[in-house]
Amino acid sequence: MLACTCSDWQKQNKSLKTTGFRFCPWCGQLLSKGQPDEALLEKFRQRIKDDFQATDSWGTPDLPNMLVAARSVTDYRQTTGDLAGTLDLMLTFLEMGTWFTNEYGDIDEPYYEGLELMLDDFCALLLANPPLYETHNLSWRLTKLLRAGGDLGWGYGDYLSEQIGKVQRKFGDV
Repeated sequence: MLACTCSDWQKQNKSLKTTGFRFCPWCGQLLSKGQPDEALLEKFRQRIKDDFQATDSWGTPDLPNMLVAARSVTDYRQTTGDLAGTLDLMLTFLEMGTWFTNEYGDIDEPYYEGLELMLDDFCALLLANPPLYETHNLSWRLTKLLRAGGDLGWGYGDYLSEQIGKVQRKFGDV
């Protein structure tokens, strides 16, 4: 059976047991056929980590290519339509970006803008699909991310605190 995790699909699911739709008529996501492929998710997760941990021939860390790392998230979402996996990869992107800054020091404004854009996309997708918050234990990872990045520069730490605070208030974690 095809399914989507958005709240509108969940409300109408009784009347849509068999559907000719390939995409959810409410949120537009590709309908998933069952359990996500953990091996594929891990492959994409590792690609994101590798993008943030790349080094040159001397072992000096390269500045992460945010577009390449973000493309991994987009590729996974377009390939699978798995929203839970997409949220996981978005959070991995944010965690790795925050780790890189904590490890190697302050970066430039476009770097933080890339992180903020991913955070916006993460929050929008999560708030459109509330059941995923509890079923995938995102509260713990968001709190950990906030602790790691709440004091970072260029306004990223403040923005991170603001956005994660909104999500936590929405789900009653504050």
